[in-house]
Amino acid sequence: MNKVDVSRAGGIFASKYPRWHPDFEQEPVTRPRYNREPYVRARMEMETVNGKAIAWTRNYVQVKWQDDDLSIETRWVPASWVTRISRAESSWQDPYDELDETDD
Repeated sequence: MNKVDVSRAGGIFASKYPRWHPDFEQEPVTRPRYNREPYVRARMEMETVNGKAIAWTRNYVQVKWQDDDLSIETRWVPASWVTRISRAESSWQDPYDELDETDD
């Protein structure tokens, strides 16, 4: 007997944000060191989120953040939607950050 609640299972795969990724052959992607990603504030279509920039190209940034339902979301967004912020300014801090003595 299947014990998956079908009414909730769709939410695992469906996101309220459309998926997009750069053409990796046309736009080189830069990634920071693991657990040293910079914090950013991204203006989405319907909300503003605080998270981390986990990759970027010249025109787009891949942002990772924790959603209201405590799930981790990632999405490529236009770079013009993103502003870098300090860890202290972010409403969400990644518990796995590698912090220097000078970091917040």
